[in-house]
Amino acid sequence: ATTTRSLDGSSPEILLQRPFVYFGQTYNNIYVNHNGHLTFNSPYFSYIPQRFPLYGPIDLIAPFWTDVDIRQTGLVLYNQYTNSSVLQQATRDINSYFPNLNFSADWVFVATWYEVPYYPMTKTTFQAVLISGGQKSFVLFNYGSLAPTVWNAGYDTINSFHHFTIPGSFSSSATGNNSTFSLGSNVNVTGRWAFQIDSGPDGCHFYPISGATTTRSLDGSSPEILLQRPFVYFGQTYNNIYVNHNGHLTFNSPYFSYIPQRFPLYGPIDLIAPFWTDVDIRQTGLVLYNQYTNSSVLQQATRDINSYFPNLNFSADWVFVATWYEVPYYPMTATVSQKIIYIIHYYAIYCIVHTDKKFKEYSKDKMMEGTYFQNDFKPL
Repeated sequence: ATTTRSLDGSSPEILLQRPFVYFGQTYNNIYVNHNGHLTFNSPYFSYIPQRFPLYGPIDLIAPFWTDVDIRQTGLVLYNQYTNSSVLQQATRDINSYFPNLNFSADWVFVATWYEVPYYPMTKTTFQAVLISGGQKSFVLFNYGSLAPTVWNAGYDTINSFHHFTIPGSFSSSATGNNSTFSLGSNVNVTGRWAFQIDSGPDGCHFYPISGATTTRSLDGSSPEILLQRPFVYFGQTYNNIYVNHNGHLTFNSPYFSYIPQRFPLYGPIDLIAPFWTDVDIRQTGLVLYNQYTNSSVLQQATRDINSYFPNLNFSADWVFVATWYEVPYYPMTATVSQKIIYIIHYYAIYCIVHTDKKFKEYSKDKMMEGTYFQNDFKPL
């Protein structure tokens, strides 16, 4: 079905053929709003993208929140599936992106904004695909050609108990010919982003926050740390490491840079930066580090890596944990209003940071009739 042509409009109430669980709330209806978002209890007409968390009264899924105008051209379509090859495709996709769930889709809802113009006129195509089976729920965001604009993408919940913003929202790199949304992914499928949204992700289970602490200083670093196992980093083998206060790790020497720079640096150092910013722990916050060659930490690392990289049959024999615990940014204030807790883990030759973008070549075709597309945008 297609919505009525209007500025800042919405679909009528759509009765769902299966209940849909969204972070603990069960819904039986949905609205496809022209300005790039989905809501449940009522339509939502906001055309100015806002940053999450909203701390508002609505549950909101926003694949591409911007000012859309379909009065003359473009289409907003929606469809539901409870059988057919679409469910088979959804089942394959979810089990690929979320292994070990043994998931079986019994319902798919597809909303497509097809060649929709912004106000004023341009053309952009994107999709939101809701998938459910049993009590598990997922959403896929598919991105085609994205004309330059200001927009937000992600999801939010009532009072923002759960929320997520796709990195790059509100930035100039999010749209256009080199869009990080169209070319990037969190599941290694160009132009696709996938999220489990039934009861909220368990979140990042931190490894033990313990060990030696660095000396309080501005733009400081740990002393040289001798590694209990050699660590291979892109072909280079290292036996020492430095945990730098400003959110990065280096090997041959400490690194004191507090101004974050864009990669690639084309510089002379190997650098791992979970959160490169200007940190000041002179009065509060801790930078800690620890190594493990036995204990339950290795078991946890083994489980994690085999979950994230199936078919490797991996066994961890060493883990290094660096933790920036409740560290304030510079300048210091009497009350620290912004805190970060970041952790990076090294498992043999693996490094986990809690974001992941992979880029591939991108191709597109048409998105029509509310159907559900793979990353090449060819209909089933």
